Amino acid sequence: MNEAFVSVLDILENDPSGAGLKPIREDLLNMDMDIRRNMDRGLAPDEMTTARTSRAMIQAAESILNKLSS
Repeated sequence: MNEAFVSVLDILENDPSGAGLKPIREDLLNMDMDIRRNMDRGLAPDEMTTARTSRAMIQAAESILNKLSS
């Protein structure tokens, strides 16, 4: 991993318009869609639990981004 860590707060500080959050939102959407696709195909009960938890975390991250950017 060669990329430096960049905080969402740093992105917002240097980009008051919030345009810098677009790639993060797209990543979250893509992750959620991938998990949902796997859930729709069918998962073992323990995998389904993990998938639901992962989706909940993604939705929480989206909610935080919405609050930070408003």
